[in-house]
Amino acid sequence: MQNKVLIVICFLVISIIARAQEKNHINIDPLLPIFGTVQLQYERAISDKMSIGISVGLKTGSGILKISGINRDRISIDELSFKGIKILPEFRWYTQKSSNGLSGFYLGVYTKYQNFTDEISGIYTDSNQIDSTIEVDTNIITFAGGLEIGYKLMIWKRFFIDFLIAGPGVSTNRIELVEKQPIPDEFYDDVSDALSEYAFFDGLNLDFRINGNQDTNIVLPAFRYGIKLGYSF
Repeated sequence: MQNKVLIVICFLVISIIARAQEKNHINIDPLLPIFGTVQLQYERAISDKMSIGISVGLKTGSGILKISGINRDRISIDELSFKGIKILPEFRWYTQKSSNGLSGFYLGVYTKYQNFTDEISGIYTDSNQIDSTIEVDTNIITFAGGLEIGYKLMIWKRFFIDFLIAGPGVSTNRIELVEKQPIPDEFYDDVSDALSEYAFFDGLNLDFRINGNQDTNIVLPAFRYGIKLGYSF
């Protein structure tokens, strides 16, 4: 219910400010649907060189990018397919004025709220060689913020390509796991060890433990980049 309210509020804000007689830009990421996500961005000029914007994304699955589960000696977890929403407000400063408005190199700051859910399923074999069925509802809530640099190129009349070159930042992630049926506590120790060995965590020196039926909080680097196609009006 909370997610639906946030989406409605965002679209109402977009509808109201889009009526203004100032320069407005909308764009989409043409590659995200391949990975199970549709995202729309609205940007509005607040001066000749500055703008505010908001992106709303809906993730319906993994698309062609399958997220493999964990397969170790005692753990076998099926492929993951998270679903949910993300909302991303941002502010941009364009380094030069343009006759087209809001084009050229830009610097900016952004924040992001993301709420994804999935059901983890599989089999776990404990130290006594007893198999347990894994059925865990998973909710990952992310708050992130950072900087961005990019270039917006007008290609034909009101159409443009937006190149987000880099967007380094920091994210805080809350992982909520709710067991549908009891799982041996040692399962979470093994999962934590497995995650700490993933290449993504190399060099981060993270020391965390995934907890069952309670929240786990992890701070991680955040990255943004991509290419978007858009239209100005």
